Amino acid sequence: MLNTYSELLNRALKGHYAVGAFNTLSVENVIGAIQAAEELHSPIILQLAEVQFPTAPIDYMAPIMLAAAHLAKVPVAVHLDHGNSYETCEHAAELGFTGVMFDGAALPIEENIRITKKVVAMAKQFGIGVEAELGKVGNAGDLNQDVFTDVEESAYFIGKTGIDALAIAIGNKHGKYIATPKLNIQRLTEISQRNQIPLVLHGGSGTSEEDFKSCVHHGICKINVATAIQLRALSKIKPYLNCADCSYEGMKAEIISATKEVVMEHIRVFESDGKA
Repeated sequence: MLNTYSELLNRALKGHYAVGAFNTLSVENVIGAIQAAEELHSPIILQLAEVQFPTAPIDYMAPIMLAAAHLAKVPVAVHLDHGNSYETCEHAAELGFTGVMFDGAALPIEENIRITKKVVAMAKQFGIGVEAELGKVGNAGDLNQDVFTDVEESAYFIGKTGIDALAIAIGNKHGKYIATPKLNIQRLTEISQRNQIPLVLHGGSGTSEEDFKSCVHHGICKINVATAIQLRALSKIKPYLNCADCSYEGMKAEIISATKEVVMEHIRVFESDGKA
């Protein structure tokens, strides 16, 4: 059943668990993710980032993701991840997404606030939630790039923009890690205590189970996972293609299976199983 982004995150905030947000780049990813959520009776977020549009066009993927959400037996939100502009966020809302993220973290804070406020005003007209980012979540290949979200700046930003959720930087990275990151749980705790809205962790792939659990228990209500699904799918496809009787349909089944495995593993760690 289709739910708004804010509904799922506010329930998670009250219930002290995190909803997994999984980047689904194909119908196979969508099928596997929904199968996992239904089997574990968990809410879930299907999402797509703007950087993924070249190979997973939003105009193609939106109907698939929304149809899956409507047909699902568990609560599902469909969310825009890392929208780079107001126009992208507006387009996602027009397509039926129930949440959008404007990522202005690389901008000066006042410019980030200006555009985010505009996105929030637009989203209210559609009845959907808005996520923004403060602090810089770097790339996994650069382990020295750590710009943590400032506690007081987070309160200022939230107060000025009226966002529904804030993605924070506490040592997390996007992409494939070359070493397991160590998250700054103390900074997370301080931000969570200062603000009473759901917090989001990006760069979930490769984070330790210990850190995941600490995040869930200290205010993180949504955790993004993308790379782990892609890597698992590749690990299944490569040996499969060496089989004499491999087929296109069989390869698609491997992607569905890989997606389901990864999503189930993360749902259990995020403690959202049984929360549907």
